[in-house]
Amino acid sequence: MPFMDWSDEYATGITDIDNDHQALFMFVNDLHDKITGNQGDDAIAETLAGLVNYVNVHFVREENFMDEAGYADLEDHAEAHRRLSARVFALKEQFDEAPRDFDNEAFLEFLKGWLTGHILYTDMDYVPAMKEAKIG
Repeated sequence: MPFMDWSDEYATGITDIDNDHQALFMFVNDLHDKITGNQGDDAIAETLAGLVNYVNVHFVREENFMDEAGYADLEDHAEAHRRLSARVFALKEQFDEAPRDFDNEAFLEFLKGWLTGHILYTDMDYVPAMKEAKIG
């Protein structure tokens, strides 16, 4: 059973964004599987690096779409992205420096809470603007 289940409640109706969000769910699930399966620090570090990279790719894509749609709250949304990106990167660095001291479970719960909350509340706010601009 996956740590995070994708469901239609997370769907924005914007194909590229939904695909990105589903990929983020897969990264978190892969991370969970590697942690609970005791696959080792190198395997976990590889998934963390992929997650950090994909988060940044997704944020750029999402912000470009918001800009194209003329979304009024783009700056606030982008600031939330910057804060999260910095936090995830800092946590990855903590893991890289001391994997045995890292709280994997707390990190997974943080990712789960942030990802679901961000999609359901923050991201859903831009959907009307994107649909009006015919993006996605």
